Amino acid sequence: MVIRLTPIGNDRKTRAPIIAVLGHIDHGKTSILDYIRGTIVQEHEAAGITQHIGASFLPIADIVDFIGPVGNKMKGRLFIPGLLVVDTPGHAAFINLRRRGGGVANIAILVIDVNSGPQPITWESVRILRDRKVPFVIAANKLDRLPGWKSDENVLSFREAVKNQRPEVVQSLDNKIYSLMADFTSEGYKMVDRFDRIKDFTKNIAVVPTSAITGEGIPDLMLILIGLVQQFLKDNIVYSDGPGKGVVLEVKSSKGLGTTVDAIVYDGYIKRGDTIIFGTLETPIETKIKALLQPKEMDEIRDPRHKFNSQDIIHAAAGVKIAAQDLDGVVAGAPFKVVWDEEEKEEVIDSIRREMQEIRIEVEEKGVILKADSIGSLEAIVKLFKENNVAIRRADVGHISKKDVIDAATSQQQDPILSVVLGFNVRILDEAMESANREGIRIFTNDVIYRLLEEYKAYVDAREEEAKLTVLSALVSPARLEIIPEYIFRRSNPAVFGVRVLKGTVSPKVQLVNQDGERVGKIHQVQLNNKSVQEAREKDEVAISINNITFGRQVKETDELHVAVPESHVRVYRTRFKDEIRPDELDALRDYVKVMRGKEGPWWGI
Repeated sequence: MVIRLTPIGNDRKTRAPIIAVLGHIDHGKTSILDYIRGTIVQEHEAAGITQHIGASFLPIADIVDFIGPVGNKMKGRLFIPGLLVVDTPGHAAFINLRRRGGGVANIAILVIDVNSGPQPITWESVRILRDRKVPFVIAANKLDRLPGWKSDENVLSFREAVKNQRPEVVQSLDNKIYSLMADFTSEGYKMVDRFDRIKDFTKNIAVVPTSAITGEGIPDLMLILIGLVQQFLKDNIVYSDGPGKGVVLEVKSSKGLGTTVDAIVYDGYIKRGDTIIFGTLETPIETKIKALLQPKEMDEIRDPRHKFNSQDIIHAAAGVKIAAQDLDGVVAGAPFKVVWDEEEKEEVIDSIRREMQEIRIEVEEKGVILKADSIGSLEAIVKLFKENNVAIRRADVGHISKKDVIDAATSQQQDPILSVVLGFNVRILDEAMESANREGIRIFTNDVIYRLLEEYKAYVDAREEEAKLTVLSALVSPARLEIIPEYIFRRSNPAVFGVRVLKGTVSPKVQLVNQDGERVGKIHQVQLNNKSVQEAREKDEVAISINNITFGRQVKETDELHVAVPESHVRVYRTRFKDEIRPDELDALRDYVKVMRGKEGPWWGI
């Protein structure tokens, strides 16, 4: 299928703008697209709507009819041939796809449930749109679920539908939109407003209340979308009558075709038999196009083995499946260009190589293994992880494999915290899961980039806390004790007497020294209320027993006792755990250090 082109003057032509529909799970992004497609198909038996690979082409004439009277007034003034709407639910990474100068999408519809407001995936989508410099319109969806909202199947225009609502319902909607505006303000977008209150669309992001169930507001959404493209984006959709350029959506293994590439052609056109250059993470690949395939209409599919129509030529903008040899190494997000002139081939290869080199992913000798669904996603995730000081050993595109797990396992002895594999929007292959279970390697996957980071950081915090507790539990706790003279129960074999814990924590099996740093003996047992205990803390009064001493010789009633903390432990406390122990334990440690420096010299414990 060849999309018709429309002149806009000076022999320039425009292609269909590429539209991304995105938003949080269950906010209705698929439902809105289904409503638009379904309505056009119902109203036009021989509708011009066509399914592309991963996209739908909506002809402008059908959109205008769908919009209604306002759309009919625009006839004759429209120069775009239609809209190519990418089905982002099936290609979640699409908005992350890049090309020089920004994203592949020309404009986006950001779908938000007007009742529950923005959610985590919403903000991730917003940040990606901002990074890729893609303008967007907000569809404040699920209007029909607003308490008290009355729908009329004959009224789809929001401007008209809102007139039929009770004042308190209109106020409730306004409050939700004001809340939405406040959320976007905190994200750095100062000018967000309901579309029918905006005078300057160059400075404001339009919010269009919609319902994918009743269709209310969707004609307004399409009208705003077309208006923005016509007025502000015409330079972005100029079509060149030259060799096709595009970006890879997905690399697949197709029955009877071998490895194929699902792609978006965003400029020029491509033909069966063309030489095509694909970018890879290594060296660009040169191959020839064996087939260009687009889906048959649903009613044409009789045999699942023959669900594609073969095309001789594909013009931008279009979604297409490309069959060719030697596609190993091609990854989602990679750019491609067609070569018509053999003399220009090296120049094209160099330009593809330079474009791939713009994706600079610096790795380190030690670090985590990152996997993502496309190059664009990989860029975004690497950027976020580096901003959060996470070392990256390898970053790659594709599902998590056994090799990834083996690579992660090599870091296990050096740094277990870095011995992990993290995947964004990818699957864990069975052999990788088996290997991970066998090697004890943690794998994290998520389809929200910042959540992947949060999960990893939580894991790091937990592991560091475990390590800290392990080290702390191995350290001798400091304590300062005073003898209670009236509680001398036994003077020898063993000596048993009462002590008051002034500061810190005392336990069995620790050595004691006196106020001069002289060793007294090792505590055999600690009793509180005639019961053996494993520790006693500040203000506790306990009985302790010490073998091989005589009370009155090695220890006297007037002595002040300290737990003998090894000098190496003192250094660990001072450098790593000063903030991890109780204030009274820290005081006890300082008192003990003072005693030992009086005996051993001023550098003791440093």
